[in-house]
Amino acid sequence: MKNIKKSSEIVETCEKVSKISIYLLAFLLPILFLPWTANVLDFNKQALLIVLVFVSLFAWMLKILILGKASFNLSLVHIPLAVLFLVYTASTIFSLWRYGSFWGWPQVNSESLLSLLGLVLLYFLVINIFEKKEIFYLMVSLAGSGFLAMLYGLLQLFGKFLIPIGFTKAVSFNTIGGVNSLAVFAAILLPLIIIFLIISKEKYLKALFIAAIALLAVLLLLINFQAAWWLVIAGSALVIAFGIQKRDLFDSRWLVLPMFFLALALLFSFFRFQIPLLSEDRPVEVFLTNRASFDIVWNTLKENPVTGSGPGTFIYNFSKYKDIGFNQGSFWNLRFDWASSKMLTTLATTGILGVLSFLALLGFFIFYGIKFLFAKKGEEGQELYWTLGLGIFISFLTVSAAYFFYQSNLSLDFVWFLLMASFVSLLSPIRKEVVLKPSSLVTLGITFAFTLIFIFGLGILILEGQRYASAASYLKGMESWQDGDSIKTMEHFEDAARVSPGNDLYWRELSQVYLQTISEVSARTDLSQEEITRQVQILINSAVNSAKTAVETNPKNVANWSARGSVYQNLIGMVGGTKEWAVESYEKALELEPANPFFPTQTGIVLLRESSLLTADEEKEEQNKILNEAEEQFNKAIEMKPDYAPAHFQLAMVYQAQGKGAEMITQIERARTFAPYDVGLAFQLGLIYFQKQDYEKARAEFERAILLNPDYANALYFLGLTYDELGEKHLAIKAFEKILNANPDHSLVIAILNNLRTGEKALEGIIEEEPPVVPIEEED
Repeated sequence: MKNIKKSSEIVETCEKVSKISIYLLAFLLPILFLPWTANVLDFNKQALLIVLVFVSLFAWMLKILILGKASFNLSLVHIPLAVLFLVYTASTIFSLWRYGSFWGWPQVNSESLLSLLGLVLLYFLVINIFEKKEIFYLMVSLAGSGFLAMLYGLLQLFGKFLIPIGFTKAVSFNTIGGVNSLAVFAAILLPLIIIFLIISKEKYLKALFIAAIALLAVLLLLINFQAAWWLVIAGSALVIAFGIQKRDLFDSRWLVLPMFFLALALLFSFFRFQIPLLSEDRPVEVFLTNRASFDIVWNTLKENPVTGSGPGTFIYNFSKYKDIGFNQGSFWNLRFDWASSKMLTTLATTGILGVLSFLALLGFFIFYGIKFLFAKKGEEGQELYWTLGLGIFISFLTVSAAYFFYQSNLSLDFVWFLLMASFVSLLSPIRKEVVLKPSSLVTLGITFAFTLIFIFGLGILILEGQRYASAASYLKGMESWQDGDSIKTMEHFEDAARVSPGNDLYWRELSQVYLQTISEVSARTDLSQEEITRQVQILINSAVNSAKTAVETNPKNVANWSARGSVYQNLIGMVGGTKEWAVESYEKALELEPANPFFPTQTGIVLLRESSLLTADEEKEEQNKILNEAEEQFNKAIEMKPDYAPAHFQLAMVYQAQGKGAEMITQIERARTFAPYDVGLAFQLGLIYFQKQDYEKARAEFERAILLNPDYANALYFLGLTYDELGEKHLAIKAFEKILNANPDHSLVIAILNNLRTGEKALEGIIEEEPPVVPIEEED
């Protein structure tokens, strides 16, 4: 008897753990964010999803094994869902980068196979462990979480930062995603909350839902996002239509709520109505247009029509297939990891099979949902479940509609799966019971399956924990980098790369830290030259190996090839043969992103640097050849983006090396028109004018540089010399006094001031050769 009682207690505990885990997930996921990783939202939400889903699954399996029987919900909706998961699995196997497609970050977490696995298991658990009456409380948990998410987002928009952590002190931050994502999330919950208000009996629940509706209305007005209004129109119209159809199930007077929101949405959507006070400071989000998205998806399907490029890899498709006309926009240097909608993203990343399986799942669900909602009423007391099902069904359709003209994230995908599972649980409450007899093959098969699931799940949890630890180390490294501590940055990045060696981001960033540390070690005065040489050699090898590892880990990521090129480029003159490796890296990057002018510009800079190292007369022919190649690269960049100032400036440097002074000045002046706020360019142009003794133009450029950066020491230095040449001693003295305030012990500046104050030329008796050299090194 004691054993039976103990077993019964364990079964009861397992059931509670299994259900509480899902309740917690429904409540926590929409509001969760943590400051311990660089991706504060979806990466943490994914970790929460995986942990709680597997805890619930393990508890449920243990309960079955102890109890000796199991009951399974059988519905035809399971079939297309299983097909969808298999298609995503196949797409991951054939992905451009399998690691990122499976795990997510640093790619899109919500599109990863791991996130889909967690969501599918969530669906499986909800339909098998929750009774119909418990679905109500599960949805209340979701609605309560949604209320808190909307309240926090609204306070953020008004600048009331309840949690004053660095990244949260921005009006655009909320727990769902972007500001527009929050509006879409609110529009999705609207039908469900209206239905809850209608069917709730408890006063405290009615008060909660009334507050939620009021909050939701204010939020939609404040954000005023067009796609959200469309969703409000769709959701409100469906509530009204079903409410009129089933007037006998609830008080029709409540239909005034969806009617109000329908009228409000029509006003703001079709008439483009704006509230000036609410629209002035609304955060702006940048989206890829439908036209650009269609072009990229079409080109992607030409290469991978069946399974696409792999979950979460849209950013690679964008880089490779974006139109060159994109360079004429303000956001030409952005890389988009989403198309204009989830459906277009899915089509590119999972191919035709991915979209067909998604549409099949949606079609199955809608068919059985409509069949359920238009069925005749059953036994007494079922009206509550029908009305609850109506709210769930309409909210589900609203999320589904959003997928066709808006992006998604893990919060929205979670709501989609939770609503689908809850509705199926109401739709098919009857379950098939299987008794696990000791000698049965069925028992053996289920036990074997549970063992595999447990081992696989445990492995996933361990690996997810390692990924989280490495992500935390990476963030610490980023913070150390911002503090200027390259040693700690290196240590943290090395920890991250060691724990998660399959993540190319860590190796790529690590190579750049090694590169930066080389110059720091070279400038140290507390080490012997022998020790400096030894440490520099170690850092060079580490930088090269890290860059190579990043490329080998993920050769389809253009950022890895760019980082590799940067490493080799900075080692020109220090290590032999690096010019060829740098050029090869930038050429490979250009293959992956053929419309980016940065890469031919960098190739040209590499060639320009190589030519500067050839000084012997017998190498003059080779130098001219390299300069011509560099000129071709800069012209190629200008063809891609005619207003690309760096290419124009570097082309001027080629003309300078070729002795074409007039062409150089013309070219650098052209570069200035494209980058009027580039302080470095203003200084360089002023220096050229100074060397040409065109002091009036030099003055204008140096003054422009100081206007852009008042503490620019080199610009102040040459501005002072320019004033001196123009006979304006008092202005020259002011310029050098400002330099001296920042560098009190600078002997050269002190000598110059003494000359100026005694009426002498600034450099009298100090520097005889011209042009004068830049005496002060700028700080980073």
